[in-house]
Amino acid sequence: MNLTLTGRHFEITPYLKAHVDEKMKKLDHFNNHINGGEIVLLKEGVKDVAEGKIHLSHCVLTAKGEGKDMYIAVNDVIDKLVAQLHRQQGKFQDRKRHTDPTPE
Repeated sequence: MNLTLTGRHFEITPYLKAHVDEKMKKLDHFNNHINGGEIVLLKEGVKDVAEGKIHLSHCVLTAKGEGKDMYIAVNDVIDKLVAQLHRQQGKFQDRKRHTDPTPE
């Protein structure tokens, strides 16, 4: 997966980059059709915010996580993206299973 990591208003440490990479690998476990991802880390006043975007083959999922620490914000956004992936997977499976019985 191609990952773009951007930091606004602060410097991204190697530990934070490793943490984000580890969490993004978690997303590959749920869906193998992920083409790319973007994570933007920024400071808004006293809050730390992480915004995530995942490009699938047929749609784009976005989420925003907040916390008092950047690691908490990253965990929050990844959890929200995982929930969206589960929902998307369920919709796809429901559509695939649903067949219209045609009487002959």
